[in-house]
Amino acid sequence: MRIPYGWVREFVDLKLSPQDAADRLVNAGIEVASVTPLAPVGLRGAMIGEIEAIERDLGESRGHHLVLCRVRAGKGERFSVVCGAPNTRAGVRAAFAPPGATLPGLGAVAAKKIHGVESQGILCSERELGLGDEHEAGLLLLDRDAPVGGDLAKHLGLDDHVLEIEITPNRPDCLSVLGIARELAALTGARLRPPRTRLREGTLRTRDLARVRIEAPELCPRYTVRVIDGVRVAPSPAWVQSRLRAAGLRPISNVVDVTNYVLWELGHPLHAFDAATVADATIVVRRAGEGERFTTLDGQARTLDSGMCVIADPQRAIGLAGVMGGRNSEVTESTTRVLLESAYFDPVATRRTSRTLGLKTDAAYRFERGADIEGLVDAGARTAALIAELGGGTVARGMIDAYPRKRRPVRVRLRISRVQRVLGLAPPPATARRILTGLGLPVRARGRDLEVDVPSFRRDIAIEDDLVEEIIRVWGYHRIPTTFSRGDVAPARDSETGRQERLVREILVGAGLAECVTWAFSDPAQASALGAASPLKLLNPLSQDAAALREHPLEGLLGVLATNLSRQQPGVRVFEICRTYEAAPGGDTGTAEPRWAVLALAGMRAEAGWHTPVAKVDVFDAKGTAELVIAGFGLTPATRLGGTLTGFEPDSHATLLAGDTVLGEFGEVVATARAAYGVEVPVFAAALRLDGALPAAPRTPRHESLPRFPAVQRDMAFALGERPVTADAIADAIRGEAGPLLRGLAVFDVFPLPDGRRSLAFRLTFQADDRTLTDDEVNAIHTRVARRVCEALGLTLRGAE
Repeated sequence: MRIPYGWVREFVDLKLSPQDAADRLVNAGIEVASVTPLAPVGLRGAMIGEIEAIERDLGESRGHHLVLCRVRAGKGERFSVVCGAPNTRAGVRAAFAPPGATLPGLGAVAAKKIHGVESQGILCSERELGLGDEHEAGLLLLDRDAPVGGDLAKHLGLDDHVLEIEITPNRPDCLSVLGIARELAALTGARLRPPRTRLREGTLRTRDLARVRIEAPELCPRYTVRVIDGVRVAPSPAWVQSRLRAAGLRPISNVVDVTNYVLWELGHPLHAFDAATVADATIVVRRAGEGERFTTLDGQARTLDSGMCVIADPQRAIGLAGVMGGRNSEVTESTTRVLLESAYFDPVATRRTSRTLGLKTDAAYRFERGADIEGLVDAGARTAALIAELGGGTVARGMIDAYPRKRRPVRVRLRISRVQRVLGLAPPPATARRILTGLGLPVRARGRDLEVDVPSFRRDIAIEDDLVEEIIRVWGYHRIPTTFSRGDVAPARDSETGRQERLVREILVGAGLAECVTWAFSDPAQASALGAASPLKLLNPLSQDAAALREHPLEGLLGVLATNLSRQQPGVRVFEICRTYEAAPGGDTGTAEPRWAVLALAGMRAEAGWHTPVAKVDVFDAKGTAELVIAGFGLTPATRLGGTLTGFEPDSHATLLAGDTVLGEFGEVVATARAAYGVEVPVFAAALRLDGALPAAPRTPRHESLPRFPAVQRDMAFALGERPVTADAIADAIRGEAGPLLRGLAVFDVFPLPDGRRSLAFRLTFQADDRTLTDDEVNAIHTRVARRVCEALGLTLRGAE
């Protein structure tokens, strides 16, 4: 919302710069997105000129009738200017850019030849000044009292700044110039001066000229009408137009402009009807008929429903309540009598209507946040007075006020002790009273406590703590003392289940599997193919394929496999740590949620390469990976054919056990389940039980420091004898003889000898934690190891033959 700062300063005396005012508002919880100069970038030197005479007719050019004007610009200066605007005539005062001035988008203005005549400057439209898109209507004309030769930007109020304010939905009271002025008055202690309304009423009575009937009080709790007679519709004066442009609005006519002006000034939407178009001068506030057609002011025919509220006469709808007026009742140049609406419409119904029709308006923006049901009377009086002033009409005496159920006063008691408790400190009662009074909240003292009458424009205040917030945001959040918590803070410790799951995760990721996290919801139709017979169904599912909770641990991974294989992945190796859900009437929640570590393999065992044979995964890959996890917990499992978990092929299904404890099951997923999930290749899976099966992981990880001293490497190669010996046996013998200084051992070469034997070469890495090893120490160990390994295994040390 654009708020001109100069307009705000008409209501409150401020010595703050626009940026300082914005900072005060931000610190009080009113977000100011930007502070920008009002004058368009590139507008300099433009002034107020008067067309003294039309000197020559220059004929047609590109659809415009050109004339040569004599323009007076003050200090006796005269300029000859060629102009083709339709409203060019002698005696008017208009925006003028003499040579040397600059215009947005056009740059510097200079004299130039047009139709053989020198044109000394430009008589400007809104578009040439950068003030709007209006161009075809002609020059930007000014009032007769505009000072000739005066600075145009200053006269139009462009020597100002605009605060771009973003208001939260709970603060509709700030959706106006007066609302922002009230906030700044409270923040600075300056006096607030609301606009004064000088309403002069005629002899005709409003109740004799119009009638109002509310048939839907739940949608429209209050509706008022004033009548202005003898109105002459014309363009608004320059000061009104400049204010509206500064706020980002387009001037239309004096009557319509005044309703927009008061909307921005006081924050309450109003609407003017041409009284001649209202049948029987009767306003009927009712629900729209189902499928009723209505054409709004923008010319769009819209289909309404019975949840929407319309303003109608006895024959037809003439306005869409709280959103937009109708084309059939708009104010035109022929309008002489105006019915002025100032009403309150239900926020929920207004928001629904605006969203359903895709019709966003300034009126709907305010009504859907909650307008001021009591302030609409002042807004109607202010608008009626301005229409009479600018349109030359007479305001009928009194108003029609249909108010079936009056608002009940809201009164909130504020204890200073409560302020102290919530904030940790409290201002003196006199300061709290001054703050609340400055915000427009009437206050009465009750001992040390205060009693506040909440005005109708503050719909966000309902309880005591709301008043505490009002006090601190004005008094200053910086006053709240900084305190530190007391007591010992224990370092975070991982739980038993957390350590267990982390160890499973580390083992499977290290084995080359990718972890997945899938929905706990499942499709009962697909789950039934896995043998899930009684899933827990959701009362309000997101969709049919997420209508139950997962009953089988493989449900999520099968969906992952289907997705990846359909995207031409040759092999998929995934795992998940998940829960399943089953009915357990004896439990606290009526359900049991066992944890599982599940893995699934499909497609190729490894990516194709020169060093890897083409092979597909099989059931032993699933078995070996599951056993790898179990081994990480220090267990050696046994295997038993068959199992209790459904979803596996009967002839490819086995159980992993530690004693009598079932650790998990593995096998090939049944073909019907694969088909249900859209997987065309065999799938091999394993499901390990984490609750009550696998033991807890080690509580504290062991830490080894990085080595500080350099390592030494030695190689030794053995020629195998007649007795078969494995590389593992040789490695075990080396480790047994080398002692604690051996830190690394690896086979780095296998070589066939000419006599048919094979040679195995090992690389030994020696390192000490407390010193740098010498060659003599390493050589002694190397010699001893080689001799004893050869003796023990019947090998020959190559190089010593």
